[in-house]
Amino acid sequence: MEALRLAAPERLTSKELAEQFEVTARTIERDLSSLREAGVPIVAPEGRQGGYSIDLHHTLPPVHLNASEATAVVVALARNTGGRFAEANLTARRKVLGAMSAVDAAAARRLSVQVHDIQAADELSPASVIQDAVGAHSVVTIRYRRDDGTISEREIEPIGLVTRDRAWHVIAWCRLRDDHRTFRLDHIEEATATGEVAPERQASSEIDPQLGQTGLFN
Repeated sequence: MEALRLAAPERLTSKELAEQFEVTARTIERDLSSLREAGVPIVAPEGRQGGYSIDLHHTLPPVHLNASEATAVVVALARNTGGRFAEANLTARRKVLGAMSAVDAAAARRLSVQVHDIQAADELSPASVIQDAVGAHSVVTIRYRRDDGTISEREIEPIGLVTRDRAWHVIAWCRLRDDHRTFRLDHIEEATATGEVAPERQASSEIDPQLGQTGLFN
């Protein structure tokens, strides 16, 4: 990947790459195929004189993570196997593991299977529906249990998910209150996607940079 990135926007042939890395052209072809299957935006050869290139607009520059940081990323991705970003989580995890040393990658794999998310949800769970709505900027109807046990039903426009005090919260525009509100994710008993795209709204001045509670809790 780095060889292609350094050469971009020029192309490199498999023969040139093979000479650079002192391997066979067949090995290069196999490795490039594996990278493309993992989602790396490599442009395939065109014609007999064609070469390989990488789309710089769809890749990140090198990110230098130490072993602990890379392991943290792998574990976090392994805990989020459902919802809208399930496939992206899988390919991202493969890329991080592929960039780690064999010893560190093995340790990361062991740790990732030892950490379990007890709230892992199926695609129809409130958490997954809310996560999808954030990505699609759509409206959701929820059945919400307040701290005092009372139940309310509302339409909300989820903006984002934040964690505080070891609990996940949904920042959203609440149509019942006609203002931004924060909802504890584990208090949402039901969530149903309406299919409606949420309108653009101005950010509330009450939402601080930390997305903390400033009169937002319902």
